[in-house]
Amino acid sequence: MRNRRSHQLHRVVRRSSRVGNGPPPAGGVRRLPELDWPRLVELTSVLLASAVAVLSLWFSNRQVSNQLRIARDELSTTKEGQITERYTAAVGQLGEDSVDVRLGGIYALQRNMEDRPRDHPTIANVLAAYIRTHAGAPPKSGDQVPPDVLAALDVIGGRNSAHDRSFVPDLRSTHLPGVELGWDPSSPVAADHKRAQLRRAILRDADLKNADLSGADLRGARLARANLADADLSEADIREATLGRANLRDAYMSDAVLRKADLRFADLRDADLWDTDLRGANLYRARLAGLTLSETHVDGADLRGADLTGAAVATSQILATRIDAETKLPPDIAGDPEVRARIAQAEAEDHGF
Repeated sequence: MRNRRSHQLHRVVRRSSRVGNGPPPAGGVRRLPELDWPRLVELTSVLLASAVAVLSLWFSNRQVSNQLRIARDELSTTKEGQITERYTAAVGQLGEDSVDVRLGGIYALQRNMEDRPRDHPTIANVLAAYIRTHAGAPPKSGDQVPPDVLAALDVIGGRNSAHDRSFVPDLRSTHLPGVELGWDPSSPVAADHKRAQLRRAILRDADLKNADLSGADLRGARLARANLADADLSEADIREATLGRANLRDAYMSDAVLRKADLRFADLRDADLWDTDLRGANLYRARLAGLTLSETHVDGADLRGADLTGAAVATSQILATRIDAETKLPPDIAGDPEVRARIAQAEAEDHGF
């Protein structure tokens, strides 16, 4: 009886497992459902179509990119050719008899400088040579500097000096009286605020009498023996410039910076030096007679042999400079005990004591 009940129970368990879970897979591993081949073919077709579309789009983009590059190269080549043609034509215009044609050539060269910075130094040198050639002699009596020279000078003074590379404005021995390269700080026009770019310019023996160079960048400029009488140099930056034997009589130099400038033997009589910065400047044997120096910064300046006869200057200012027995001072300052001691000390140092 007990065996029969066990056998029936075993049959019930087997039947329940078949109904709930299905027949157990062989080897204890359940079988995966069989693949639906039409569905697989459909999925494969979709994947292949997508891959073809992506490749086609990539190839199309590649072709468009190549075409655009070729178009850009052709456009660049065309533009370069046009600029070269304009440059050649502009240089040719500089030799024409008509001043209007020459002016057109100058402004065409200016456009070339702006369009192709790599040609900037070459064009600037061409214009500087043009100025030297056409302003190498003084203007005829009563005449002003020719308009074409003024235009070339304006282009050089207003150029973007960041593209200069090796270019230095060489305007030596030119005659440019009364030229206007200054700025107007009160003007609402932004272009009028731009400084004339004459840094390291070669202006030896140049005639700049009565010129407007206010605010100009003349740092390191070479102005030896230049005629700057009556010139406006207010607010100009003339640091470390060379002005040996320059004529600066009646020059307006208010607020100008001439730190460490070389002014040996320069003539500054009647110049306006209000708030001018002459600290560290070399004024050896310079002519400063009668000047008002009370508001001038002269700390560290070399005044050996300088003529300060009748100059309005404070004893404290003189004591802050380098002087010697040949420095001509106003009588009240020359007799000051500290000044005399300073001169004696300088003499002793010169003689090696």
